[in-house]
Amino acid sequence: MDVLNQSKLDKLALEIGEENVPLLVQIFLGELVTYKQNLLSDTLEDKSNYLKQISHALKSSAASFGADKLCAKALDLDAKAKQGEGFDAEDEAAAMVDLLNQTHGFYQKYTS
Repeated sequence: MDVLNQSKLDKLALEIGEENVPLLVQIFLGELVTYKQNLLSDTLEDKSNYLKQISHALKSSAASFGADKLCAKALDLDAKAKQGEGFDAEDEAAAMVDLLNQTHGFYQKYTS
């Protein structure tokens, strides 16, 4: 599975207009940065709950932008949360931060 599904991003560009892609990708990247900063923050008291919240939000936004790896991770965590399955919040936070970084790197070139 790729970090960036180019065909989904191309389809989005056709739907919204290619000229609108940089702005929307910039907004998407801003969300990723916020999620990453919060996950890395020493003041975040409940990483498990925060991971559930952002996973729910990322399911659709990552899918819309073709961020397939990030979307898959978000779907997995969201499903675990809905089924009441426990998970190691520290391990999942580290994995999520890694995917947020990867995704940010791949999409950065679409903001200019």
